[in-house]
Amino acid sequence: MRFNKKMLCFFAPALFAGSAQAVDDVAGDLITFNDNGAWVWFTDERAIVDTATNQIIVTSVADQSGTGGLSRNGDIEIASYNLGTEAVIRHTLANGLEANDHAQPAIYQRTDGRYAVAYSRHNDTSGSRFVVSTNPGDITSWGSVSFVNSGSPATYLNMYYLPADNNGAGRLYNFVRSENFDPNVHVSNDEGTTWSYGGKLVTEGGSSQRPYARYTSDGEKIHVTVTEHHPRNLQNSVYHGYVQDGALYNSAGSVVDANVLDGIGVSTTNLTQVFANGTSFGGTTMNRAWTVDNAVASNGAPVTVFQVRANDSDTDHRFIYGRWDGSSWQLNELAKAGGFLYNEENDYTGLVAIDPNDVNTVFISTKIDPRDDSTTGFYEIYQGQTTDDGASWDWSAITENSTMDNIRPIVPEWDEDNTALLWLRGDYTTFVDYDLDVVGIVVPEPTSLGLLGLGGLIFASRRLR
Repeated sequence: MRFNKKMLCFFAPALFAGSAQAVDDVAGDLITFNDNGAWVWFTDERAIVDTATNQIIVTSVADQSGTGGLSRNGDIEIASYNLGTEAVIRHTLANGLEANDHAQPAIYQRTDGRYAVAYSRHNDTSGSRFVVSTNPGDITSWGSVSFVNSGSPATYLNMYYLPADNNGAGRLYNFVRSENFDPNVHVSNDEGTTWSYGGKLVTEGGSSQRPYARYTSDGEKIHVTVTEHHPRNLQNSVYHGYVQDGALYNSAGSVVDANVLDGIGVSTTNLTQVFANGTSFGGTTMNRAWTVDNAVASNGAPVTVFQVRANDSDTDHRFIYGRWDGSSWQLNELAKAGGFLYNEENDYTGLVAIDPNDVNTVFISTKIDPRDDSTTGFYEIYQGQTTDDGASWDWSAITENSTMDNIRPIVPEWDEDNTALLWLRGDYTTFVDYDLDVVGIVVPEPTSLGLLGLGGLIFASRRLR
């Protein structure tokens, strides 16, 4: 029997007669992909579904506070989960590179089935590192590591392939923060075997300004949303454009840079403004935006989620959902994100993932239950669904009664019948100190859970083990 992924919802055991108050409940059978790992949200893809070999492949970086302690501190790791056998394999790509979630790799599956991986230390003066697996579907054997160094520290790598680019020969792009701390471009014409520095995507002038960019692709275009700076330093707005055949366009399709493969980057303000700092939602002024996630609807329209501070308060962040309607960006408040993960980064929130195969579905991490605005003790994951382009949302809990935080959800691209939701679970002290598991659920699940028939088919809640 196959289950409609839209039926994914939580049902607490406490609702049933005679049951005690449950703890650490999850709407599905929890999978641990890696028992020590974290990721940052400005590098992608963090996970992919390899349908040819029936695996989910996940990247992360380990920390001494987690399982394995010092022996795994700063290890750059890749893990595979076999959807048939449920076996997990973990492989270390680099030993002790850096205990920092910014060092987490990006992964791309080549057309020959092998994996290309890109990673760097946080502001790595050695440049960006690239490596390709030896065999399709195998994470345990890799070729030699190559470097691309543009003369500037590298952070945040994002690989996307456009098969029609390069006169139809295909081009793999890697977008990286490097020269001048701007989003820069590396290119590969052989799907990651060799790389060269391409140019600069956008710039905000001096190196004290650091645009924060998020990317996604539907295979025809690479969409980017970007701010002017870090929200602690500037009252950010959000802008959107896309890359196609080496050129940069605004949302409406007008060329703003005919060649992104040169050293000249246009200002972020040349792109289409998605959100203007100071915009009011329901009488509340929103400030200091930060990009969170992007996706592309089935009709090719870009969709984005970003976060803002309500009335410039760092204890009252909000998530905003935006859709391009062909002529303008339509924005709606999605949910309350609450405060911050820790004091030094007072704009780090639990974050949001848009389902890339259904942009009407999102997964958020927050301490404020979107069903009733009650406050929870830890960050929980909720699923939201809209039928009116984001104007209103129906919510259900994916985690509930947790004894630790559930943060930074992601949904790798799969298909309309299957969804993998992954997140980080545990203690996140700082981006260089964390004790986290990389966990998730799969719908339909690889093993039978048994169903509770109360008001329709719903997944039974499972207590974490």
